[in-house]
Amino acid sequence: MILSCPDCSTRFAVDASKLGPDGRRVKCGKCGHIWFESPPEPDDGEDIPLHVTPLEPEEQMRAPVRNLPALHRAKKARSARIGWIVAAVLLIAIVGVLWQGRAQIATAIPQAEPIYEAIGIPAFPPPGEGLTIEFDPKTENGTLTLKGEIINTSSGVRDVPGLEVRITDAKNSTLKSWKFSSDVNRLGPGETVAFTTSTDSVPDGAANVSILFTNPDENR
Repeated sequence: MILSCPDCSTRFAVDASKLGPDGRRVKCGKCGHIWFESPPEPDDGEDIPLHVTPLEPEEQMRAPVRNLPALHRAKKARSARIGWIVAAVLLIAIVGVLWQGRAQIATAIPQAEPIYEAIGIPAFPPPGEGLTIEFDPKTENGTLTLKGEIINTSSGVRDVPGLEVRITDAKNSTLKSWKFSSDVNRLGPGETVAFTTSTDSVPDGAANVSILFTNPDENR
């Protein structure tokens, strides 16, 4: 006998005896649609198109629901999420390069400096950005000695600029200052470098002492 799939209209040839006297569920061999087919009338004609396989009883119990379109949508959604993640990682990497290397970029491309300034970012970072100075002042026999270290607290490599000592009075007026340099020019993340500097001439009225990084114009 000839069956026609109610979903895709494909016609199939099947042995009528396989349907039994009461009919049974069958599955389309082309689109997978499952439906119930009644047994044929005695005068049904016959043609030979394709092939359909009646489901056995245990197969009818576990016949799967057609869900291929849903799986297709899930794959598309997963691909879209991966694409957004990759784009976000690339954006973060680009922003990091533009931030960390802004001095080198502005030096190589002078037109970039006003662009950085326009968005409120100094093209040439202040001296010692990402570096911390810790020191301990001691006075003995009229000599002021400053021992300390420079610490790279950032996650990248940092240039170590020159240093300046300032001795000020109670009103924060500078009484004396001098410059010196550390033994290294660059520090990696978490690295430190020790320094020592001193003077045997402490001015009267000295109240405070500080160590600063030198002017950024001297470090370009």
